[in-house]
Amino acid sequence: MLSKIAFFETGDPPDIAADRARLLPALRRHLQSFGHNVTVTPAPGGTLGACYDANVSSEKRFLKTHLPGPNALASLAKEADILQQLYGSTIVLDRFEIPLADGTMRLCLMMPMLVPLAAPMPPADAAAMAGAFSERLKDWRPGHLSSFEQYLASAEQALKTLSDRGLLERTSAAEVRRLIVLLGDRLPDLPVALCHGDFGPKNIMLQGTTPRAIDWEDAFRGIAGYDYLYWLTFMENRPFLQTAAFGRTGLSPDVERAILVLVVLLKSYLAVLSGAHLTHAVSAKDRIAEILDLPR
Repeated sequence: MLSKIAFFETGDPPDIAADRARLLPALRRHLQSFGHNVTVTPAPGGTLGACYDANVSSEKRFLKTHLPGPNALASLAKEADILQQLYGSTIVLDRFEIPLADGTMRLCLMMPMLVPLAAPMPPADAAAMAGAFSERLKDWRPGHLSSFEQYLASAEQALKTLSDRGLLERTSAAEVRRLIVLLGDRLPDLPVALCHGDFGPKNIMLQGTTPRAIDWEDAFRGIAGYDYLYWLTFMENRPFLQTAAFGRTGLSPDVERAILVLVVLLKSYLAVLSGAHLTHAVSAKDRIAEILDLPR
């Protein structure tokens, strides 16, 4: 999430649509240079990446590259490395560089065409999946990872922005601040994990009948249990909040509530930066109040 926040905080983000259009012919030429019969079309979705659906010699593939700049390159390379650690060569089938007319190169990942989930994943399955990849990656130390301290610092700015714009009740803001401080105080004693960072319904796909967690560009060094709580904050999973928010992560209920508040606060801040909050059916004020009012 921090990469998206940083993107919109700049105030002068690059033209993503133009960049995707510029990449398309270069990508097509590169694949055709190997003698492949290729069709490539832009894929819908994706906030900061450039994604394409492709047919390469009659095989359906998904291609993913990145925006200009070293940080975007490092994030995609990190994603490729994590997918390799988790799934071997079954997800990242190939990684290659695309030469552009300006002399720069873009890293590109070629993946199989995965299938979206047909229905929301049950909370127990989501918690088990998040716990499994957390365990699998616990001893791995890739570079270019944000820290949880950076999330806490971003939360301070988010709280100030929402409060200044009148998007958060004063009493709610005080309780949010208390919970953010609590997280900071407890952090040294909480279990460390490599967190996915964007573990949501659209990033859980099926390869055959097996669910796979994709899109690891926002992976960071955080708290074990964070990913499951993050998963709960998606609108599709909102019905689970009342019954499945506590007791599935091994963390204390006050820490679980604090993480839920942190996530919704940062999501709300991102929505304000991007302007998406103007079309949201549920306001930031109501979403945060919903977390604060969860039964203890």
